[in-house]
Amino acid sequence: MFPYPQNPEDWQTAYTRDLAFRDSGKHAGISTILLLVGTLIISIFLTIQLSLLPILSEIRFLFRVVISIGLWIVTFIILVGIQSLANRVAADLFAHYYQTKEGIDPKKLIEYRLYGRMKLPAPLNRFSKFENVTAKEGRIDKEDTWAAWTARHLGGPISLTVFDGCALYLERGNLFSRVVGPGEKAPFLEWYETIKYPVDLRPKVKEGSFGVWTKDGIKVTITARLECRVGPEKKDGKDKLVFPYDPVSVKKAVEHYALNWPAGAKEPEELSWIDAAWSQVVGILPAYIGSRVLDDLIIAERNKGQILSPDATRQFMESLNNSTISFGVFVTDFQIKQIMLPPKITEQQKEYWSAERQSINTIIEGKAKADAIRTLEEAHAEAQRDLILAIADGLEKNPTKQFAESLLLSLAGILDESLTDPHTRATLAKDTLETLEKLQKMLG
Repeated sequence: MFPYPQNPEDWQTAYTRDLAFRDSGKHAGISTILLLVGTLIISIFLTIQLSLLPILSEIRFLFRVVISIGLWIVTFIILVGIQSLANRVAADLFAHYYQTKEGIDPKKLIEYRLYGRMKLPAPLNRFSKFENVTAKEGRIDKEDTWAAWTARHLGGPISLTVFDGCALYLERGNLFSRVVGPGEKAPFLEWYETIKYPVDLRPKVKEGSFGVWTKDGIKVTITARLECRVGPEKKDGKDKLVFPYDPVSVKKAVEHYALNWPAGAKEPEELSWIDAAWSQVVGILPAYIGSRVLDDLIIAERNKGQILSPDATRQFMESLNNSTISFGVFVTDFQIKQIMLPPKITEQQKEYWSAERQSINTIIEGKAKADAIRTLEEAHAEAQRDLILAIADGLEKNPTKQFAESLLLSLAGILDESLTDPHTRATLAKDTLETLEKLQKMLG
């Protein structure tokens, strides 16, 4: 009997090609031996009965041997024909009982299981090969063939080719057996082992919308996008697989399947691992939103808790992974795509934001006007400085040092008024003030 492998690292190679040939050859040998023994017994019985006839007692021994061999051959042919007829009847009964799809030949299936395969030396081994079933993209390839049907419902021995990004959950008698996936060594189905679930290891995306309540009693509709996969990320660079394969995570994800009966549905449907991960989103996100008021969620400056911020998204992913890793699922990306507010709240927010924007515009316009006035005053001060410097330079260059009394009095009055005004002193440069003070001394 095939032993249950306790170590997950041994699941892939727990059943090998040699073991498959041993079990298959055992069944094939039993069928062949029974056919030959039955033929021999019937032939001996007929030979003995014929030898008792008076007419055969006069025939030579050589002819009696030839007759015995002929009886053996005829008996063998008859038994083979009877067995072929029995196989045909069994195939019809099998097809009627299992309701197999068109294209699945029950006769080939029965012959494969009944006669099996025997290990032959090269080059005869090409005539004794096991059937192969390929799994890729989370499904069984060519499911309408009898080999694939056998692997799903009856068992092996069948060789399995599992592509990168796919894994197979196997059972024996409706009980878990092991998980196999891509690798250097091809796994084999044991005699009573069947493929229960093919699992897609590529990242899956699910989007959906649901309503939640904020702390201040406002119901908003959230549209979110979740991306996740079975198993953790790559642990190191040695793994040649594009999509990492972890048999324990696959086992957890499959065994987390449950039945869901949607409202209005006639029959229940399986709740897959992606649905289970989405249920964690529906549970964790409302708790986060319910602890914050609406403005905290949509305004970045409020308490640093904006729902669309990178920090909030990182917190969601950490919380989701803490929940989903228990059933073998790892969240690779999470996004909040849209937040829909009630119509009345949307109008109020628009009015509030419009008033806030108008206030910001007023502040910006005031700053612009102040900057313009400041620039104008600075330009005026520079012009005054240049004019005063020019006057001072002209006075110093006058050799006679004689000026009209009215001009001197006017200049002296302007200088006295300017130098005593603190605003003027603040707007003029240091070198200009020094020049004005020099002029004041010159004019007395």
